[in-house]
Amino acid sequence: MDILLPLARTLAIAITNAKLFEELSKTQAEAAQREKMAVIGTLSAGINHEICNPLGIARGQCEAFLLNYKEGLYKDKSEKELLDKAVNIMNKTITEIDRATAVTKRLSAFAKPIKELKADEVVVKDEVHEVMTLVGHELKLEKIDFVEEIPKDLPRILADRKQVQEIFFNLIRNAGQAIGENGKIIVRAKKSPGNKVLVEIEDTGHGIPEDKLDVIFNPFYTTKEPGKGTGLGLFIVRQVIEKNRGRISVRSKVGVGTTFTLEFQST
Repeated sequence: MDILLPLARTLAIAITNAKLFEELSKTQAEAAQREKMAVIGTLSAGINHEICNPLGIARGQCEAFLLNYKEGLYKDKSEKELLDKAVNIMNKTITEIDRATAVTKRLSAFAKPIKELKADEVVVKDEVHEVMTLVGHELKLEKIDFVEEIPKDLPRILADRKQVQEIFFNLIRNAGQAIGENGKIIVRAKKSPGNKVLVEIEDTGHGIPEDKLDVIFNPFYTTKEPGKGTGLGLFIVRQVIEKNRGRISVRSKVGVGTTFTLEFQST
Protein backbone atom coordinates (compact mmCIF):
# COMPACT_ATOMS: atom_id res chain seq x y z
CA MET A 1 0.00 0.00 0.00
CA ASP A 2 2.87 2.36 0.78
CA ILE A 3 4.14 1.84 -2.78
CA LEU A 4 0.74 2.09 -4.48
CA LEU A 5 -0.21 5.44 -2.93
CA PRO A 6 2.68 7.46 -4.52
CA LEU A 7 2.05 5.69 -7.84
CA ALA A 8 -1.63 6.59 -7.68
CA ARG A 9 -0.78 10.22 -6.95
CA THR A 10 1.71 10.33 -9.84
CA LEU A 11 -0.87 8.81 -12.17
CA ALA A 12 -3.50 11.33 -11.05
CA ILE A 13 -1.10 14.22 -11.70
CA ALA A 14 -0.24 12.81 -15.14
CA ILE A 15 -3.93 12.50 -16.06
CA THR A 16 -4.62 16.04 -14.85
CA ASN A 17 -1.67 17.42 -16.85
CA ALA A 18 -2.83 15.55 -19.95
CA LYS A 19 -6.31 17.04 -19.61
CA LEU A 20 -4.87 20.52 -19.10
CA PHE A 21 -2.64 20.14 -22.16
CA GLU A 22 -5.59 18.95 -24.25
CA GLU A 23 -7.68 21.91 -23.07
CA LEU A 24 -4.83 24.34 -23.79
CA SER A 25 -4.39 22.94 -27.31
CA LYS A 26 -8.13 23.28 -27.92
CA THR A 27 -8.15 26.86 -26.63
CA GLN A 28 -5.18 27.80 -28.82
CA ALA A 29 -6.84 26.25 -31.88
CA GLU A 30 -10.05 28.18 -31.19
CA ALA A 31 -8.09 31.41 -30.73
CA ALA A 32 -6.28 30.81 -34.02
CA GLN A 33 -9.58 30.24 -35.83
CA ARG A 34 -11.11 33.43 -34.36
CA GLU A 35 -8.02 35.38 -35.42
CA LYS A 36 -8.29 33.97 -38.94
CA MET A 37 -11.98 34.84 -39.30
CA ALA A 38 -11.35 38.37 -38.01
CA VAL A 39 -8.63 38.86 -40.62
CA ILE A 40 -10.87 37.52 -43.40
CA GLY A 41 -13.46 40.11 -42.39
CA THR A 42 -10.98 42.92 -42.94
CA LEU A 43 -10.25 41.57 -46.43
CA SER A 44 -13.86 41.93 -47.55
CA ALA A 45 -13.22 44.87 -49.90
CA GLY A 46 -10.45 43.12 -51.80
CA ILE A 47 -12.32 39.81 -51.97
CA ASN A 48 -15.46 41.63 -53.13
CA HIS A 49 -13.43 43.14 -55.98
CA GLU A 50 -11.99 39.76 -56.98
CA ILE A 51 -15.51 38.33 -57.20
CA CYS A 52 -17.42 41.29 -58.62
CA ASN A 53 -14.86 42.19 -61.27
CA PRO A 54 -15.21 38.96 -63.33
CA LEU A 55 -18.98 38.92 -62.80
CA GLY A 56 -19.15 42.52 -64.03
CA ILE A 57 -17.18 41.59 -67.14
CA ALA A 58 -19.51 38.64 -67.80
CA ARG A 59 -22.60 40.81 -67.37
CA GLY A 60 -21.16 43.52 -69.62
CA GLN A 61 -20.49 41.05 -72.44
CA CYS A 62 -24.02 39.66 -72.28
CA GLU A 63 -25.64 43.11 -72.08
CA ALA A 64 -23.61 44.39 -75.03
CA PHE A 65 -24.68 41.42 -77.15
CA LEU A 66 -28.37 41.84 -76.26
CA LEU A 67 -28.28 45.61 -76.84
CA ASN A 68 -26.61 45.24 -80.23
CA TYR A 69 -29.15 42.58 -81.18
CA LYS A 70 -32.13 44.76 -80.18
CA GLU A 71 -30.75 47.73 -82.11
CA GLY A 72 -30.40 45.62 -85.23
CA LEU A 73 -26.63 45.78 -85.45
CA TYR A 74 -26.52 42.09 -86.35
CA LYS A 75 -29.00 42.25 -89.25
CA ASP A 76 -26.29 41.59 -91.80
CA LYS A 77 -25.03 38.55 -89.90
CA SER A 78 -25.97 35.04 -90.98
CA GLU A 79 -27.49 32.64 -88.47
CA LYS A 80 -24.18 30.81 -88.23
CA GLU A 81 -22.23 34.03 -87.60
CA LEU A 82 -24.76 35.09 -84.96
CA LEU A 83 -24.63 31.69 -83.30
CA ASP A 84 -20.81 31.68 -83.33
CA LYS A 85 -20.77 35.11 -81.68
CA ALA A 86 -23.26 34.00 -79.02
CA VAL A 87 -21.22 30.87 -78.31
CA ASN A 88 -18.03 32.95 -78.04
CA ILE A 89 -19.68 35.31 -75.53
CA MET A 90 -21.04 32.38 -73.51
CA ASN A 91 -17.58 30.81 -73.34
CA LYS A 92 -16.10 34.10 -72.12
CA THR A 93 -18.91 34.43 -69.59
CA ILE A 94 -18.27 30.93 -68.25
CA THR A 95 -14.55 31.76 -67.92
CA GLU A 96 -15.32 34.87 -65.85
CA ILE A 97 -17.84 33.02 -63.67
CA ASP A 98 -15.23 30.31 -63.07
CA ARG A 99 -12.80 33.03 -61.94
CA ALA A 100 -15.29 34.32 -59.38
CA THR A 101 -16.17 30.80 -58.25
CA ALA A 102 -12.49 29.95 -57.76
CA VAL A 103 -12.08 32.92 -55.40
CA THR A 104 -15.07 31.87 -53.28
CA LYS A 105 -13.79 28.28 -53.13
CA ARG A 106 -10.33 29.43 -52.03
CA LEU A 107 -11.83 31.67 -49.37
CA SER A 108 -14.10 28.89 -48.12
CA ALA A 109 -11.21 26.42 -47.95
CA PHE A 110 -9.02 28.95 -46.15
CA ALA A 111 -11.74 29.76 -43.61
CA LYS A 112 -12.34 26.15 -42.57
CA PRO A 113 -10.66 25.11 -39.32
CA ILE A 114 -7.85 22.57 -39.62
CA LYS A 115 -8.95 19.43 -37.78
CA GLU A 116 -6.08 17.08 -38.52
CA LEU A 117 -2.47 17.72 -39.47
CA LYS A 118 -1.48 16.22 -42.82
CA ALA A 119 1.93 15.56 -44.33
CA ASP A 120 1.45 16.92 -47.84
CA GLU A 121 4.02 17.45 -50.56
CA VAL A 122 3.56 21.20 -50.97
CA VAL A 123 4.58 23.32 -53.97
CA VAL A 124 5.67 26.64 -52.44
CA LYS A 125 5.00 28.67 -55.60
CA ASP A 126 1.41 27.38 -55.85
CA GLU A 127 0.58 28.26 -52.24
CA VAL A 128 2.02 31.77 -52.62
CA HIS A 129 -0.23 32.24 -55.66
CA GLU A 130 -3.24 31.00 -53.67
CA VAL A 131 -2.57 33.53 -50.93
CA MET A 132 -2.15 36.35 -53.43
CA THR A 133 -5.69 35.76 -54.72
CA LEU A 134 -6.84 36.81 -51.24
CA VAL A 135 -4.44 39.66 -50.42
CA GLY A 136 -3.25 40.79 -53.85
CA HIS A 137 -5.91 43.46 -54.35
CA GLU A 138 -5.26 44.89 -50.89
CA LEU A 139 -1.56 45.26 -51.74
CA LYS A 140 -2.40 46.94 -55.06
CA LEU A 141 -4.58 49.50 -53.30
CA GLU A 142 -1.63 50.39 -51.08
CA LYS A 143 0.63 50.58 -54.16
CA ILE A 144 2.85 47.81 -52.82
CA ASP A 145 4.91 45.89 -55.36
CA PHE A 146 4.99 42.12 -54.97
CA VAL A 147 8.03 40.24 -56.25
CA GLU A 148 8.30 36.46 -56.36
CA GLU A 149 11.69 34.80 -56.66
CA ILE A 150 10.92 31.09 -56.47
CA PRO A 151 12.81 28.73 -58.82
CA LYS A 152 10.78 26.23 -60.84
CA ASP A 153 12.96 23.33 -59.69
CA LEU A 154 12.48 24.07 -55.99
CA PRO A 155 11.81 20.80 -54.11
CA ARG A 156 8.40 20.35 -52.56
CA ILE A 157 8.16 20.82 -48.82
CA LEU A 158 6.67 18.31 -46.38
CA ALA A 159 3.94 20.08 -44.41
CA ASP A 160 0.20 20.50 -44.09
CA ARG A 161 -0.80 22.43 -47.23
CA LYS A 162 -3.56 24.45 -45.56
CA GLN A 163 -1.27 25.43 -42.72
CA VAL A 164 1.43 26.52 -45.17
CA GLN A 165 -1.19 28.79 -46.76
CA GLU A 166 -2.01 30.26 -43.35
CA ILE A 167 1.67 30.91 -42.64
CA PHE A 168 2.21 32.69 -45.96
CA PHE A 169 -1.07 34.58 -45.59
CA ASN A 170 -0.17 35.94 -42.15
CA LEU A 171 3.38 36.93 -43.04
CA ILE A 172 2.60 38.49 -46.44
CA ARG A 173 -0.32 40.47 -45.04
CA ASN A 174 1.71 41.57 -42.02
CA ALA A 175 4.42 42.74 -44.40
CA GLY A 176 1.88 44.82 -46.32
CA GLN A 177 0.63 46.42 -43.12
CA ALA A 178 4.19 47.17 -42.00
CA ILE A 179 4.86 49.01 -45.26
CA GLY A 180 1.71 51.09 -45.41
CA GLU A 181 2.13 52.51 -48.92
CA ASN A 182 4.59 52.51 -51.81
CA GLY A 183 6.85 49.68 -50.77
CA LYS A 184 7.87 46.21 -51.82
CA ILE A 185 7.37 42.65 -50.63
CA ILE A 186 9.73 39.96 -51.89
CA VAL A 187 9.07 36.25 -51.45
CA ARG A 188 12.08 34.13 -52.34
CA ALA A 189 12.89 30.48 -51.81
CA LYS A 190 15.89 28.21 -52.24
CA LYS A 191 17.21 24.76 -51.45
CA SER A 192 19.27 24.38 -48.31
CA PRO A 193 21.64 21.60 -47.17
CA GLY A 194 20.15 18.68 -45.27
CA ASN A 195 16.96 18.31 -47.35
CA LYS A 196 15.67 21.73 -46.35
CA VAL A 197 13.92 24.56 -48.16
CA LEU A 198 14.26 28.15 -47.01
CA VAL A 199 11.49 30.66 -47.73
CA GLU A 200 12.15 34.35 -47.09
CA ILE A 201 9.43 37.00 -46.87
CA GLU A 202 11.05 40.42 -46.99
CA ASP A 203 9.42 43.84 -46.75
CA THR A 204 10.58 47.44 -46.98
CA GLY A 205 8.51 48.50 -43.98
CA HIS A 206 9.38 50.46 -40.87
CA GLY A 207 11.41 47.65 -39.34
CA ILE A 208 11.38 46.24 -35.81
CA PRO A 209 13.60 47.64 -33.03
CA GLU A 210 16.35 45.21 -32.02
CA ASP A 211 15.13 45.02 -28.43
CA LYS A 212 11.70 43.84 -29.63
CA LEU A 213 12.87 40.98 -31.88
CA ASP A 214 12.92 38.52 -28.98
CA VAL A 215 9.30 39.17 -28.01
CA ILE A 216 7.42 39.48 -31.31
CA PHE A 217 6.50 35.77 -31.23
CA ASN A 218 5.09 36.02 -27.69
CA PRO A 219 1.31 35.70 -27.37
CA PHE A 220 -0.61 38.99 -27.27
CA TYR A 221 2.41 41.08 -28.24
CA THR A 222 1.50 43.51 -31.01
CA THR A 223 2.81 46.77 -32.44
CA LYS A 224 -0.56 47.62 -33.97
CA GLU A 225 -2.93 50.24 -32.64
CA PRO A 226 -5.45 49.12 -29.98
CA GLY A 227 -8.34 47.25 -31.58
CA LYS A 228 -6.41 46.45 -34.76
CA GLY A 229 -4.66 43.29 -33.69
CA THR A 230 -4.87 40.57 -31.05
CA GLY A 231 -1.16 39.85 -30.96
CA LEU A 232 -1.78 36.20 -31.82
CA GLY A 233 -0.66 36.31 -35.47
CA LEU A 234 3.08 35.66 -35.16
CA PHE A 235 2.58 33.48 -32.08
CA ILE A 236 0.29 31.23 -34.11
CA VAL A 237 2.63 31.30 -37.12
CA ARG A 238 5.52 30.00 -35.03
CA GLN A 239 3.37 27.30 -33.45
CA VAL A 240 2.10 26.13 -36.84
CA ILE A 241 5.59 26.02 -38.33
CA GLU A 242 6.95 24.04 -35.40
CA LYS A 243 4.05 21.57 -35.65
CA ASN A 244 5.17 20.99 -39.23
CA ARG A 245 8.78 20.33 -38.12
CA GLY A 246 9.93 23.72 -39.35
CA ARG A 247 11.56 26.80 -37.89
CA ILE A 248 11.12 30.56 -38.22
CA SER A 249 13.59 33.37 -37.59
CA VAL A 250 13.56 37.11 -38.16
CA ARG A 251 16.02 39.88 -38.88
CA SER A 252 15.11 43.52 -39.09
CA LYS A 253 16.50 47.02 -39.26
CA VAL A 254 14.52 50.11 -38.35
CA GLY A 255 13.90 52.27 -41.42
CA VAL A 256 14.97 49.50 -43.81
CA GLY A 257 12.59 46.59 -43.35
CA THR A 258 12.09 43.07 -42.02
CA THR A 259 12.78 39.57 -43.31
CA PHE A 260 11.20 36.41 -41.94
CA THR A 261 13.01 33.19 -42.82
CA LEU A 262 11.10 29.91 -42.78
CA GLU A 263 12.81 26.53 -42.83
CA PHE A 264 10.89 23.44 -43.97
CA GLN A 265 11.71 19.79 -44.54
CA SER A 266 11.81 19.00 -48.27
CA THR A 267 10.95 15.86 -50.22
